[in-house]
Amino acid sequence: MVNDNNKPEPNQDNSSFEIGKRSITGTKGQTRFEILETNKSKSIFLRPFFYIGFSFFIILFFILVFFYVNRYVIPPMQDAVRVADVKYTRGDVVKFIRFNQRISEDLGMEFEIGNSLFEALRVILEAELAYQVAPKYGITVTNEQVDQRIEFLMGYISDSQSVNSEEYKKNVEESYRQFLNKTGLSDEEYKDYVQRTMFREQLRDVVARDLSRIQPQVNVYELVFESPDLSVINSIDRKLTMGADIEQIALEYSEDKEVLRTKGNLGWIPKGVDKEMDKIIFASLDENNSVETNKLLDTPYRNATDKIYSFYYISEYSEAREIDNKNFEILADLEFEKFINSFTEEYNLWMDIDSDIYNWINNKVLIASNSEFIEIQSDETQQNNLETLKQ
Repeated sequence: MVNDNNKPEPNQDNSSFEIGKRSITGTKGQTRFEILETNKSKSIFLRPFFYIGFSFFIILFFILVFFYVNRYVIPPMQDAVRVADVKYTRGDVVKFIRFNQRISEDLGMEFEIGNSLFEALRVILEAELAYQVAPKYGITVTNEQVDQRIEFLMGYISDSQSVNSEEYKKNVEESYRQFLNKTGLSDEEYKDYVQRTMFREQLRDVVARDLSRIQPQVNVYELVFESPDLSVINSIDRKLTMGADIEQIALEYSEDKEVLRTKGNLGWIPKGVDKEMDKIIFASLDENNSVETNKLLDTPYRNATDKIYSFYYISEYSEAREIDNKNFEILADLEFEKFINSFTEEYNLWMDIDSDIYNWINNKVLIASNSEFIEIQSDETQQNNLETLKQ
């Protein structure tokens, strides 16, 4: 007889329900619902530890991102030079130094990375300013001139016959391609640097044209001492007053390493070449705007770098004498520097020269140089291995 309520009759055997009972009974007599409730309680109990661990991971992640961005992302993007609205970043300066380094090395010239930073900043600023003011002075640089300069920098000097030959063009293109690969510059970047550098050169020539080559000059001799003795200096002064030859005095007393070659003579020097010498030599101008000659000057110049003292003797003075090329170039550089500085306010000239940028840029240039050296060594090793296998 079917039991509609699915309940056992009083005298019915309960063993038929044991299977069903076991099917919903878990470990230690817990039902599935009890197990789920227990697991839920454990999950709630462990949740704070999960949140703490996850929060710690997020904080650590952002700290690492912060240091990575500040060390590798932001520095290359920071401004190093500004001319009006044009900005050059630290990364641009590194590229500029790298291609100048590569050119110097290819030409067999020594390149001192430590001294290159300020020079690079100054050249970038001057070149950009020259590019912007060029129209005022009628200065132009054509694409053809840029290409010719690049050929020269790659070590090729073209003539009317070779410039049109296919072999010559292929050689130049291959050298140029290898150069760009080594420096990491694009064709556009490099040509832009070269063009602006040429604008700077032409603007400097314009400024130098206004500089007179005829100027007052003195013929100077130098006596060098590491630790000058006053009695020796007085003795030298007496001998010179009595007519002793300054060159013989220099050979006898001067401690200059080059004295045997120069006999103490520095040559004709105009005012402005050396600020320290100007204070000593040209400060002795008399009321007639003339310098007293055949006299050992009392005030020495102390060279703190070499730790020496220099006493100067003026043998001749000329109010109008042509400046030699070496001193003219020095004066032209100084005049060009003054010319550039005159645009400081108008073009908002600015460059960053603190120790932080100095260390960062030099470090990046050194890393790039070392990486390139390792790459070159690796290429040479591979080439040697190939030659060995062929043999």
